[in-house]
Amino acid sequence: MSTVPDDDSSAAATTLIFENDPRQAIAYQELFVDSGYQAETALPDQDVQQLCERLKPTTVLFDMGIWEADTAYVFGVLNGALGFERPVIIALCILPHQVRRAKKFGADGVWVRGVDDAAALPRLAGDLLQQRREGKLKPRIPSTPL
Repeated sequence: MSTVPDDDSSAAATTLIFENDPRQAIAYQELFVDSGYQAETALPDQDVQQLCERLKPTTVLFDMGIWEADTAYVFGVLNGALGFERPVIIALCILPHQVRRAKKFGADGVWVRGVDDAAALPRLAGDLLQQRREGKLKPRIPSTPL
């Protein structure tokens, strides 16, 4: 069963996954592809601006365990959204300070590893995308300079 919102074509729903662990990145990618999304993996050392302009992601999964300076860089590009629409950002967290940082940096949703069910991630993404399209989810403004 696809969790991609029905009002846009499935081809337009692209998830960009920033995850340090290659096996975990592939697992997230397969999870989203199986749910009807196009999914690509990336790392902060890539040209994030160019990547977002090319892929135009609707959703970004971001591992908050990535070094803080790289996290600030990627969130800065995503929140600035020059040349692409600002995607829904879901922060992948383990520790409480990562949850706080995700909220400060402007994540739209937080998923806590080991607590939240991984299989529900595509549904969470679909729900947040639907809320964004309905105007119920405004892009969060970072509470810290990036």
